[in-house]
Amino acid sequence: MNRKSYKRLLLVVLGLVFVSCGSLVLFKGFQIVDAKYPWLWMYLADQARFGKDEPVSRPKHILFLYVDHFEPHDQETMSRWMEGYPEMAKKHEDADGKLPQHSFFWFFSRSDGVEKRSFLKQLAQLVYEGYGEIELHMHHGNDTEETFLKQMNEAIQLSKEVGAFVTQEVQPRTTFGFIHGMWGLDNSRGAGVCGITNELILLRKLGCYADFTNPSWGPMHPRIINRFYYATDDPNQPKSYDRGPEMEVGRPGVGDLFMFTGQSGLRLNSIVPRYDHGEIDHEHPASEERMDQWIKNAVVIKGQPEWLFIKVFSHGAMLEDHGVMLGTQADQMRTYLESQYNDGVNYVLHYVTAREAYNIAKAAEAGKTGDPSQYRDFMIAPPANRFFWASQPYELISFDEGKVILKFLSDAGREVRIRLRAKAVSLSGDAILKKVDQKEDESILTLILQDQGVVGLSFKTVIGEKGGDRFLR
Repeated sequence: MNRKSYKRLLLVVLGLVFVSCGSLVLFKGFQIVDAKYPWLWMYLADQARFGKDEPVSRPKHILFLYVDHFEPHDQETMSRWMEGYPEMAKKHEDADGKLPQHSFFWFFSRSDGVEKRSFLKQLAQLVYEGYGEIELHMHHGNDTEETFLKQMNEAIQLSKEVGAFVTQEVQPRTTFGFIHGMWGLDNSRGAGVCGITNELILLRKLGCYADFTNPSWGPMHPRIINRFYYATDDPNQPKSYDRGPEMEVGRPGVGDLFMFTGQSGLRLNSIVPRYDHGEIDHEHPASEERMDQWIKNAVVIKGQPEWLFIKVFSHGAMLEDHGVMLGTQADQMRTYLESQYNDGVNYVLHYVTAREAYNIAKAAEAGKTGDPSQYRDFMIAPPANRFFWASQPYELISFDEGKVILKFLSDAGREVRIRLRAKAVSLSGDAILKKVDQKEDESILTLILQDQGVVGLSFKTVIGEKGGDRFLR
């Protein structure tokens, strides 16, 4: 080989080495970014197609959902919520006359059985008074299927004793929304904060209608961003929710669990990009800029671009966040939403619970149009505690037109106070009626339990949330 050929070969080899090294560096860099930000590629693709979205007619309906990883550890925290939330919420309403709705995904890790029942009974009172609904938040780790199911069934049973997770139907169903503690759904962060890789299947079998865990802040985040979708579990692999078919109008979803994600995206903090996935706390209050960005990144269902879903979350039981949850900042957030996104021409604002948001999404999937508020109960009926509240734990037997049957889980001789949104109420079964107090917006009964505690409540009139009465035959 002559000198010229040798030099040419050397240049080719060096070029190949350079390209190979560069490719390796790029590949390693891609792997690092992909592991930490798996959602980034879909987000960038969405930004690249800006302006190519489906045409949207007016008005746009804003469906605002507030999910709370609610973990109180003392009565002082509960008292602040029982007093502070109604005080704040009564100043506001949406286009339907609804008060701000709060979805309490509860987990009482440091509380004993008595405290848990007390906290749930207090939350059930907020639900009855029209401020939201109760769902489930679960921290768990190093679990087997058996130990996970034990914890879940205990939490479900406690919730049903206050009328949560159980529907207002002749044959009541057990159903709930779910948020995984530490964002470790389906073992996505390892056994320390989960431990099971068939969690989606187990949740479905327990009655979970949707998972509300994501978006999250790290590798637990699915590759899918700003979309509702269905996940199919692979029992042998973690993070089975990483991908799945997108929810779409006219195409029924297939999968083990519906993934109700939320809006998320990048925004500039000075010149530094910051990932915003809807968390509200004392360090990240809901500024007007953030709210505008939420609307911009809202989740919409393919084929129904007029309905915009906004999901925000918090850890509302933390003392340092009570100002944001219950104080001036909470008031300012809702005032801005109501002033900027509820003019009836360009925007219509709807405060929704997790269950209502799911129902509305499923209505869109089924091809429903118009005012989404009429589909708040489209697939899953309201929980029992939206209609009545009781001072003692109970099991709902039946909820029919004009009659409720329940079994109280307390001893004979115990006094029970019942509040219900009805008039002309009569009592039957294993109880003695001690007192009836008829108010404009509810009936309050005091009774003494007898025998097995099975009680029937019949009524002639249902009192609507906005005061409208519905007379029954």
